[in-house]
Amino acid sequence: MWSPSSGRAAGGRVPALRVTRRGLCLLGAAGLAAVLGGCGWRLRGSSGGYSLGGRLIQVQDQAGRAGLRRAVRQAIEGSGGRYTEAPGEADWVLTLHGSQRSRETASVGADGEVLDYRLTYTLDYSLAEAGGERLVSRQSLEAERTFADPSGGADARRAREDELAAELRAEVVRLLMLRLQALD
Repeated sequence: MWSPSSGRAAGGRVPALRVTRRGLCLLGAAGLAAVLGGCGWRLRGSSGGYSLGGRLIQVQDQAGRAGLRRAVRQAIEGSGGRYTEAPGEADWVLTLHGSQRSRETASVGADGEVLDYRLTYTLDYSLAEAGGERLVSRQSLEAERTFADPSGGADARRAREDELAAELRAEVVRLLMLRLQALD
């Protein structure tokens, strides 16, 4: 019999260690986190250790796309920068010259029916200091994805396209933030 004062079972033996499912799950989760952290994996949307260092950034939107401007603003703030609409306050002026999406046929079946489409999202931008000195001349960032032709016809294809376009816009904005962070 086990005695609490000695911590040993009768006869001098140490009691067997009880392993619970919860303990195994916690141990497995800790091991997985260590392995993933060691290989450089990170959650989508996290800054990955880079930061805009509190820079005050004004966004000039020549593209005229409210959704893009909102996504860029959120990304600036999420990457450690600050957004301003006042040109005199800004450290950097980010100009969004334009964005576009395009769709092309990626593959066709033996019967001539479209099997897959390729959707591309492109953003043209430039970056200058508040004094006007160019840090980045006009450049383009591009993201693309291939998707199967949905079985629901043109409406289903448009809905899938819109969904993917939003994902591609987020990817291009993420690439833009990485580019800005590399300058800091």
